[in-house]
Amino acid sequence: MGTASELPLDPRWRRAVNAVLVTWTVGLVLAEVVLQVATGAAVLLAVLLRVGGRLRLPPDVRAYVGASVGLCLWQAVSPAVALLTGAAEAWPRGARYGQVLDSVAGAAAACVGAAGVPWLLLAGVLAGGWLVAALLGMFQNRVRWSVELPAFLKLNLGRLHENFGTEESPRYAAGGFFSHRLRFAHGAIAALGPALAVLGGAEHARRRVLAGAVVMGMLLSIYNAFARAALGAALLVSVVALLLLVQGSARKVGLALLVALVAVVSMSPAWRARMEKALGNLYGGEREHAMVVGWSLVREHPLTGVGFGNHKPAALATQDETGITDLLATDSHNLWLTVWAETGLVGLLLALAMHGFLGRALIRRYREGSLAATGALLSWVGFHILAMVHYLPFHSSVYLSFSLVWGLGLCEGSERLRGGTARPALDALTEAPGAAPYPRAPPGAEASNTRR
Repeated sequence: MGTASELPLDPRWRRAVNAVLVTWTVGLVLAEVVLQVATGAAVLLAVLLRVGGRLRLPPDVRAYVGASVGLCLWQAVSPAVALLTGAAEAWPRGARYGQVLDSVAGAAAACVGAAGVPWLLLAGVLAGGWLVAALLGMFQNRVRWSVELPAFLKLNLGRLHENFGTEESPRYAAGGFFSHRLRFAHGAIAALGPALAVLGGAEHARRRVLAGAVVMGMLLSIYNAFARAALGAALLVSVVALLLLVQGSARKVGLALLVALVAVVSMSPAWRARMEKALGNLYGGEREHAMVVGWSLVREHPLTGVGFGNHKPAALATQDETGITDLLATDSHNLWLTVWAETGLVGLLLALAMHGFLGRALIRRYREGSLAATGALLSWVGFHILAMVHYLPFHSSVYLSFSLVWGLGLCEGSERLRGGTARPALDALTEAPGAAPYPRAPPGAEASNTRR
């Protein structure tokens, strides 16, 4: 698919953009290093397009890009500020500090995507990859993994040996190609939004059937990974998708299927044990402990924080007083609390601005009927549900997966939502009583904006 608003570029630029986007999509199911290489290439291409004067972005996308760059720059200098103010005693670890680039990943995807996005190719790669990953997860859930993994991947086989069942009936944590159950399950939430959007809003029945298979594969993968927060986020995002994209009997059938899924989960002894521990983990358990320590760091350094990447050493410095462990000290187990603790009020406001601009831009495109924006908006919702109990940027593979989906959601030329039934639903949820309705695209605009 293409669009008349694509940037007029030399074919070599388009081939480079296509290669980067396809590589990035492969990384969503394959490996973190693939995601990092693709992100670096996308940032480089975006900079070259901008310096060469070839980049033209709508105002709302420019606002998102500007906030992303501002956050990245502040994160980059915040450790130096922390050293000057005495909030930190050393520079953060190189691997952790290197994640500053992740903050502009979504902006980079939006910028390079302005050159044109190979929508069908990316959708095919994502669907095929996730179906294979789901099958691998089913195997990992039932059979103890014994194949040695390449050392350069730096993957811990122990993650695949976590048994949430019994010795007689083991149920191991599925990790997919990432060999890590949380990276696997949280990455599924990133891709679940686009799959749900196609399932509920695509014109072609075959695409909806394929999307349904992918959605089931993702839900099954999260189930096999025993990721509690991810399963809750997946169910809530699915409910939001049903409310926004379908009506009548189709919505009732979808809700009934979700209720059936909850019933299946509740009948699993391993999952019942996981859910029984969840409340204790939040109230008086490890997660609350980590949040309390995070708040103590905020109170000590509210304006500029302890420096990006310095949460762990700063938290461990309170170990004698708080009893925080090495594992729990990594972050505050909440996105906004960790951002505030590391980068202070300045970083918190920049992060709020970035996500606010992104959400506004996605809602605008959803109202105009963009299928890609609809999927990205659902992904954005899932991200913020998970972010209440996880600091998702800690795992670059997870954050870069979300970033690609968000960036592509801001690009032109995707398929349009069928029937336009979703737009009034969002208006009812977001428009204040008596407010003027959001401007609609003129009749025929959908057809003129899409080539199949």
